[in-house]
Amino acid sequence: MEIVEIVERHVQVTVFVSPSCRDWPEVLRELGRQLDDGRVYDRDLSGPATVLEVVLAAYHRRIETLGRSNR
Repeated sequence: MEIVEIVERHVQVTVFVSPSCRDWPEVLRELGRQLDDGRVYDRDLSGPATVLEVVLAAYHRRIETLGRSNR
């Protein structure tokens, strides 16, 4: 008969959950605070800049579409 030792341990895993539409204003405010406070390194600024450009372009397309549908 072989002796087997059973070891139990808890492992914490971080799971990213996509923000809901109600979460985005606070998420973006927090990004702004972190940028103002210098908590985002200069070397990491290009990532948010590129993504924010994409987001703003999508936002403007959406607003333009809403404006056309209200006419």
